[in-house]
Parts: sequence; structure tokens; C-alpha cells
Amino acid sequence: MTNLKKITKRNGEVVKFKENKIIEVIKLALKETNEVLQKKQKKEAERLTKIAINILKKSVNGVLATVEQVQNIVEQVLMAAGYYETAKKYILYREQHKQIRKIKETLGVKDNLGLNVNQLKVLRNRYLRHDDEGKTIESPSDLFKRVAKSIAEKEKGKKNKKKWRDKFYKVISRMEFMPAGGYLRSAGTKKPTLANCFVLPVEDDMEAIFDAIKWLALVQQAGGGSGFNFSKLRPKGDFVGTSGGFSTGPVSFMKVFDAATAQVMQGGYKMGANMGVLNIDHPDILDFINCKTKDGEMTNFNISVGVTDKFMRAVKKNKNFNLKNPRNNQVVQTVKARNLFNEIVSLAWKTGDPGMVFLDTINKNNPVKKTLGLLTATNPCGEQPLHAFDVCNLGSINLAKMVIKGEVDYKKLEEVTKIAIRFLDNGVDVSRYPIKETTKMAKNNRRIGLGVMGFADMLYQLSLGYNTSEGVKLGKKVMAVISKVAVEESERLGKEKGPFKNIKGSDYEKKGIVRRNLAVTTIAPTGTIAMVADVSSGIEPNFALSFVKNVVDESGLLYVNKYFKEVIEKSNLSKKQKSEVLKRVAKTGSCQDIEYLSSSIKKVFVTAYDISPEDHVKMQAGFQKSTENAVSKTINFPENATMEDIKKAYLLAWELGCKGITVYRSGSRETQILSIETDKDKKKSKLKIQSKVRIKPLNQRFAEYCPECGMKMEIIEGCATCRSCGFSKCSI
Repeated sequence: MTNLKKITKRNGEVVKFKENKIIEVIKLALKETNEVLQKKQKKEAERLTKIAINILKKSVNGVLATVEQVQNIVEQVLMAAGYYETAKKYILYREQHKQIRKIKETLGVKDNLGLNVNQLKVLRNRYLRHDDEGKTIESPSDLFKRVAKSIAEKEKGKKNKKKWRDKFYKVISRMEFMPAGGYLRSAGTKKPTLANCFVLPVEDDMEAIFDAIKWLALVQQAGGGSGFNFSKLRPKGDFVGTSGGFSTGPVSFMKVFDAATAQVMQGGYKMGANMGVLNIDHPDILDFINCKTKDGEMTNFNISVGVTDKFMRAVKKNKNFNLKNPRNNQVVQTVKARNLFNEIVSLAWKTGDPGMVFLDTINKNNPVKKTLGLLTATNPCGEQPLHAFDVCNLGSINLAKMVIKGEVDYKKLEEVTKIAIRFLDNGVDVSRYPIKETTKMAKNNRRIGLGVMGFADMLYQLSLGYNTSEGVKLGKKVMAVISKVAVEESERLGKEKGPFKNIKGSDYEKKGIVRRNLAVTTIAPTGTIAMVADVSSGIEPNFALSFVKNVVDESGLLYVNKYFKEVIEKSNLSKKQKSEVLKRVAKTGSCQDIEYLSSSIKKVFVTAYDISPEDHVKMQAGFQKSTENAVSKTINFPENATMEDIKKAYLLAWELGCKGITVYRSGSRETQILSIETDKDKKKSKLKIQSKVRIKPLNQRFAEYCPECGMKMEIIEGCATCRSCGFSKCSI
């Protein structure tokens, strides 16, 4: 007889033998069948495991046991104990894992971190290194080691480099913190472009305009997304002195930017993305907000109106509002603010565009407005207001990993925050930038954006509803803790490594604050990195509790949210009801209409369209309160939402201090009903001429099916995203 200290895995690797793993598997099988009372399941699993281990010791007789031998003996023990249904479940469990292993083998990725199929597929398609023949030559742990080593190289001394390399690897490999896609894609390579998003200036000069287009191409080629404010361009029809002709206006030039983007595949892995902003007082504002209503136009732009407090107050009071020529600041037209606002709302209802950027709110706490000027544009997803040529350097803490035994582990959250801030600050220096102006601005500002993902999964674990006051309160508290620690760490790094260069003349300098970074916190959409970590995106609610993913074959695989499944399994529902719940949720994605589910389960397990737009906005505002940059969040509306609903959401977002708002009404980006009113109709206020307009999804608003794997795509945080392979039109 021998002591079982080690065991041989299927791949030949020898690892430590863990008795608890057998106990857990038997316990799970007993749970599914209830052949043993729930309160006795753990004790019985421990008893059966001891029997299995004793048999194993005799059978291997000094030879190193294999995983296969252990599982065969567990089967025999369950059968001998008379637990036939449990044995069947265990056999089924083994078969399922066998199939998963086969699928993983077809992916050609060595799984040395225990990841699931979808995590491996996203990593393989987007981030793992490949040889010239396309064969994957990097494992997930190799990837994370590559990133950690690259970022730690900016520390001083061999010992210090190793210390931080190990810390960085630990939080990334455990997926407690995940840097943005640029890090995973290019850290440790010859040309590491780590920053994802940029803002570039557009001046009212032909040469300057085409300089901006050149910069756009270079940024997109490097894998970044671009933001622009086109408000300096003179309006359509305005006189151009140099040519003696007339201006074609900002929208016509946006089409040139859009066409240029279409020619450049970002980093060779995703379509380009831009944010176009036009200030609300520009004379071409109506052309701008309508620029995405025609088929085939502006397919590479998200658009937002740059709104001021003055305009929003005029909307509320139904006052007039002046549109001014930016060339000479002269008033060229006076409109009713409410009419213009209603036009914006109407288009957002029809197409999802435009969003709004609240410029005064953004600049209220801009610490360098007196030296660098006002912030007027954002990156494509809106979470990062930036000065001209500035960049954002992002990463997110996985909040799903911060819950221990039903409580938030704030000590762990603080520790991960400190490591993440140092990581992102180092990333500013490690990264290369596609144009010299961005290199200078990045180094002088050192702006970073630490955010979160997995918030919806955190709420599930804590049994809190997303659309409850308790849920919003938790969001505020979590972000307040992260912000406080992040700021303190930036100040500590400022003393250790020196402050950012543009601190001179800033509000920080006036207050005697020494900071390493101009700003430290941002809530990004985390589309792809959330898939890597297998958690909910950003601060978004989950879009469905269950869905089918076409990972390997056409039939697809059914995925059920693990927290929901666990609660259903532990519930007092009958076996038949449990099965029925999972089937019904697989069809609709929601559990709200299942009559025999308890109100407490329904309260916790809400999805995007179960939540009112007002509650979406309140959550965004809650996180914005402690976020120095901005928050990327989609305010979801059901298909039957009215324009009045969207109007209320826009007003509420401004009133609660959000820095911007993006809306999406289910189905609005496919078939639309456009209403046209004549003057006579306006008086009657009833009669409408309706025409059905088909906005083609393919090559237009977004690709209906993923061009890489054929899976149907979803709109997530305003981006067309494939949950199967991770392809995204504007993922972070």
C-alpha cells in the first residue's frame, strides 16, 4: 500500500493528489439525484471518497495512480453503495468532460489553467501567438506570463522586476484583474501597442483635415479606435475664402473618415471604430444626427451630440436656442431647444443613434482645463473623454472574483486595485504609440483607466437585484473603494517615480497633490476581456440567463448562468420543474414569466430587458460618482418603448451627473417605422404618414452574422459582438 500524494493527469503531467476534488464531484452528483438527504450529502461524499481511496491504494500498489483509474473506482464505489442514479450522473459527467476535452483538442490550445471552451476559443482567435502556418504556439499561461514580464520590465532592479512580474501574473492568471485587449495582443512583442483608444483633433483647414485622416489610419492599423469632435468645421454652405467656394460641412468630411476606416482592418482582427461628436450649437446639427439613417453610410461611426447645461435647461423650460457658425461665432439660426431635443430622441428611438455627451459635466472636474483646455470628444465607446492626441490605457477588476463566502472581500479588492494601478502605469511607458503627438501626450498625462467587470455576477452571488436600491448602493460602495485606493496608489507612485509632467499649473498642483496619473478610473465595456474571464461585461446586467453558443458544430451548446443554475438546483422545486425552468429560460433568456419561481429568485436574476431604463441610468450614475473618467453603459429599452421613455432617460442621465448616455431599443437597428408629419398633420397631432424602411443589418448597422465563425451577433454596449469567438466591431 502507498500514500497517495501525487497523481498523473491525462496529458502526462504529475500533480498533487487532491482528495477534496473527489469529494466535491461525488457531492455534486448526489445533489442532482437527491438519493441522499441534502444535509447528509457532504458526509456521505467524504465516506465514499475514503472507500475509493483505500481501493485505489491497493490497486495501484506503489505505482503512480492516474486520473482515469480514480474515476473508474469512484464509479464502482457508487454502484456498490446502491446509488445507481448518482452513478449514472457521474458517468454522464465523465462523458461530458470527455467531449469537452475533445473539443479543446480541436481548438489546438493547451489548456493549463482549467479554462472552458469559450474562453479558450476567444483567446485563440484574438490573443494567443501563432506560427506562420496559423498553428497556436502559446498557451493561456504563456500569454499571461508574456504580459506580466513585459509590464514588470519597467521596474528597477532584477529582484523588483521578478517581484512585480509574479504579482502581475498572479492577478491576471486568476482573472482577478484583466488588462484591455491591447495588452493581451501585443505586450511582449516588438511593437507593443497597449492603448486602445485615442482622440484626434479636426481643425477647420483642408490640410489639417487630411492630417487627421492619416492619423486615423495609423491608429486603426495599430488596433486602436478614434474619437473626433467635428465642431470646428464650418457649416455646409459657408463661404471658403481660400477657394472662393462654399463648405460642404462636417458631415461630408465624416464620410471621408468613415471610408478611410473601412479600408483599414484594426490590427488585422477587427473592424475599425470611431466616435463622432458635434456640438449641439453647430448649424449642421440636424444633418449630423440624421447621418446614420441612410443605408450604407457612417457604418464605422458611433455618433454623439456634445450637449451643454445651457441647452438642457432650455429644453426643460422650452426656450429658444442659438446655433452659431464656429468660424466667427455668429448666430445663424434660432430654434426651439425642445424641438431639437425631440428630434434627437426620435432618431435614437429609431436607430440607437445619436447618444449624448454632457460636455459641462465632463469638464466640471477636468483638472487641466486651464492648461490643456476643455475635453470635447471621447473614444468610440464613450467611457474615455480625452484631449487632442491623448490616449486611454485600460484594465478591469473582475468583481465576480471579489466575493468570498457570500460577502465582498474588500481587503482583496484593495490589494488587486493597488497592483492594477501599478500595472497600468507601467503600461504607459511600455506601449508604443502610432504617432509622435500621442507618444508625447501619453507620457505627459499618464492617464489610465481602471474599471470593473463581472458586476452583475457579483450581484447574483450576493443575492441582490440589479434594479434595487441595495444593488445601486453596492455599486457606489465598490467603486468608491476602488477609486479611493487607486488615487492613493497614484499619489504614492507620484512620490516614488515622479508626477505626470502636465501636473504643472493643474488643479492638483494648486492643492499640493502629487499624482503619477492625470486620471485613474474608467468603466469600460470590457466586451472581449469579459469573455476571456467568463463574466458579465462591465457594469452591464447579463443579457440572458441561458443561451446557445455555436462553438464547434451547428447544433450548438446550451449555456446556463452558473449562479442561476446553482440556485435552481438548491431550490425546493421538483425535478420536473427544475428541468422545465432551464428549458424555458433557454428560449427567452429571462426567468420573470415562470409562475412557480419564487419572487426572491426573480428579484435577483434579472437581465437587461427586465430592468427599467430609469434603473439602468441610476446604476450608471452610481458608478460615475466615483469614476474620474467616464462610464460606458448601454441603456436598454424593450421593443415597445416609446420616444417619451427615451426622452426621460436622457434627461435623467443629465440630472444625475452622468457624463454621457447611449441607448438601444431592442430591434431598432433592423426594421423601422419612420413617421413623417406635414404641417397640417402637426396641427391635428394625430395623422401620420408611415413608411416601412429596412435598414439592412449586413454591411450596414452591424453584421447580423459573425464574419469569422458564422454565429449570430449581438449588440453589447453599443458594439456588434460575437459571444462565440469574440469578434467585435469596437471591442475593448
